[in-house]
Amino acid sequence: MSVNKEFAPDKIQSPMYYMWLTFRRNNISFTALCLVFMLLFIAIFGNLLAPYVAPHHDIQENLLPPYWIDGGYSFHILGTDSIGQDLLSRLIKGIQLTLGGAIATTLAIIFIGLPMGASGALMKGTVASVLHHFFDVFLAIPALLIAFMIVFLFGASYEHCLLAVLLSLLPQFIRGIYLCVEAELNNQYIISLRLDGATNLRILRFGIIPNILEPLVTLTNRIFTLVILEIATLGFLGFGSKAYDAELGSLISEGMDYIFSSPWLTLFPGIALFCIVLIFNILAEGIRHAIIEVEDE
Repeated sequence: MSVNKEFAPDKIQSPMYYMWLTFRRNNISFTALCLVFMLLFIAIFGNLLAPYVAPHHDIQENLLPPYWIDGGYSFHILGTDSIGQDLLSRLIKGIQLTLGGAIATTLAIIFIGLPMGASGALMKGTVASVLHHFFDVFLAIPALLIAFMIVFLFGASYEHCLLAVLLSLLPQFIRGIYLCVEAELNNQYIISLRLDGATNLRILRFGIIPNILEPLVTLTNRIFTLVILEIATLGFLGFGSKAYDAELGSLISEGMDYIFSSPWLTLFPGIALFCIVLIFNILAEGIRHAIIEVEDE
């Protein structure tokens, strides 16, 4: 029995599904998404992927080159460091600490900063004015200087490094959310929601958030990039993790003493850091373009 589909209603696609279709058509962004999942897999299961478990080292095998260079061995694919530790294992651990710490710190900044910035823009009067000027004072101080002050106050460690980065970049995110929300408040649809008696929470959820996704993605990506770079900077200067459990910045710092004799000690962590930042920026740019195309439809 044939079915006449001439008058069948068209299925309306949701904006999220349409955004996914738009994003998937961008091959570069979709490749970046696959690479992000690979990095997350390394960050979660890195201890199982590492060929050697800490604190394995052999001083007799120190400063071995990568296996494709004369003098290298296949059981140390990327070579060894100054005390004979496998560089690939340390690199995987470094990605775990740097990427895992950056993701955790960025999520904490979002969960803390989003309601504070939005509430500061929605509230009026003395409270909003105090919050506004309070965070303006912090924005006048360089974020890295704030991080240094916090690390000096609490002491050098990986946990204190993450705390310092969080507190130093939180004012920037709050200020960015404040400006995004404030720019939407004077639009006609927000005024209509207020005249209909909508609460601030309902206005924020259904009126503002869906319309600031594009700047929100851009702001989040910028904060995430700064988080990674600050973690690496603090680690490079000796304020991060120590010994075997070193993030990428600390690995680069350790390799600087052997930059001419064993350049791979600095080169591989630097490439890993560069690739992480590049991949996440490409992904964020693809998401941003997909959001813009959906909004233009």
